[in-house]
Amino acid sequence: MPVLLAALSGGFLILAFPIPDIGWLAFIALSPLLWAIRGQTPVRAFYLGTVAGLLFYLISVSWVTNSMTAYGGVPFALSALALLILAVYLALYLGVFAMGAAWTADLSWPLNLLVPSALWVSLEYLRTYALTGFPWILLGYTQYRSSALLPIAAVAGVYGLSFIVVLVNVALVQVVGGAPARLWSIGLTGAIVVTLIVSPRLLSPVSTALNRAPATSADSNRELRVALVQGNIDQGLKWDPSMQAATIEQYRHLSLEAAKDAPSLIVWPETAVPFFLRYEPALLARVADIAAETGSYLLVGSPDAEPAASAADGTRYRNSAFLISPRRQLLARYDKMHMVPFGEYVPLKSLLFFINKLAYGIGDFEAGQTYTVLDIPDGRFGVTICYEAIFPDQVRRYVKEGAEFLVNITNDAWFGRSAAPAQHLAMAVLRAVENHRYLVRAANTGISAIVDPNGRILRASELFVPVVIADRIRLERTQTFYTRFGDLFAWICTIFIVTVFTTTRARGAARIASTPAAASQRRLQ
Repeated sequence: MPVLLAALSGGFLILAFPIPDIGWLAFIALSPLLWAIRGQTPVRAFYLGTVAGLLFYLISVSWVTNSMTAYGGVPFALSALALLILAVYLALYLGVFAMGAAWTADLSWPLNLLVPSALWVSLEYLRTYALTGFPWILLGYTQYRSSALLPIAAVAGVYGLSFIVVLVNVALVQVVGGAPARLWSIGLTGAIVVTLIVSPRLLSPVSTALNRAPATSADSNRELRVALVQGNIDQGLKWDPSMQAATIEQYRHLSLEAAKDAPSLIVWPETAVPFFLRYEPALLARVADIAAETGSYLLVGSPDAEPAASAADGTRYRNSAFLISPRRQLLARYDKMHMVPFGEYVPLKSLLFFINKLAYGIGDFEAGQTYTVLDIPDGRFGVTICYEAIFPDQVRRYVKEGAEFLVNITNDAWFGRSAAPAQHLAMAVLRAVENHRYLVRAANTGISAIVDPNGRILRASELFVPVVIADRIRLERTQTFYTRFGDLFAWICTIFIVTVFTTTRARGAARIASTPAAASQRRLQ
């Protein structure tokens, strides 16, 4: 029975995320697991949590096999093995959560209500950075369509949403289980939820006061028109040199269509031009001509290379975004800072020699080093490339450096018709809310979208169709509490958990030590 309950939690988690995207299920998804570990030893609880996590991740990140098999040249058996290893790694976090919840189940109220939520956040925060980081489908992302709860992210980030979801699950189990303080748990849970929801309003004067350049009424009305171009270039063909001219022509056609709305900025997706833009003068001239024809600034994704500094060094390859002016000038470049393991480089190549990176054709990519904010006359913006949009702290740094809106360029063709493009978009939505910025997102095969600062998806494309999305966005200058202070909430949860576990362990050790002493004293008497 406990194993079935753990599996039920795994199934509910699958359904709560895109796709099928039944977000409210997250508020009961962990309840079967939490019920299953009641009265269990921490080791048994770890097993049950891992079972739930394994089922959840095997399904929710199954797109890994398509990416590796179709585009990485990896046999299906090896890609399935890679999926299993990834799923087991991610499931271990759920196992540790269940073990910790079981270990602290006997704590007094309200610790037995708060500890599981704080522990979950601490583990998600660890997963964001451990082994280069893989914060894919954190629990809070299930609420990316919840207009009531999304404001929490402007103070506590996505981790605040995760905290609330777990808190409701724990309170539900305490109520159903007849815990003595169940009514108090309902009251405290409601109070925490309401406090976090209103916290952006309470803390916004603090955030605004700390801005280097406070917004004026004129600033709040500044707008610009942007256009996103979704080229829908076949991933299996885009790196074929014979396709270069056709690819440029496809983007030229779509960009001229976008130019009818006279946008200030036209955005092409990640590696939209499948060649080294700076080192192909004829092809660069054709792309620059498109900027001149449209009369708009053009943001173009392209690989880039830095020649070797010496004979001993190899060429350094980067995944970059270039800004081109209507006067055909190459103005600026942003180099992607967070590389995708196995996508843009292979870690531990001596051990994993059988795995090819997905971005084949050139050497391993190297990370950029600068949080670059790009300027056009109508505004300033920060660019993230693909996978970078799932790292909250990286995105907020662009806003701290003065970005007035955010741009995400990506190539999600690797994922095929899986849940991954929708999952990826859901995560990008939180970056807009955390920093109160419009986010415009251009994807090669979709989902391209425009998201407002409140997290509403104003425009979104279908998958695997060429399309242009254009709209007017507002420039923002105020900074949210999250932008200013980052993952403070996650750090508070982590410090809280370390304190609770350290204290609990110390008290347990003291009780064990006192037992023989008391027995010896009785014998002497």
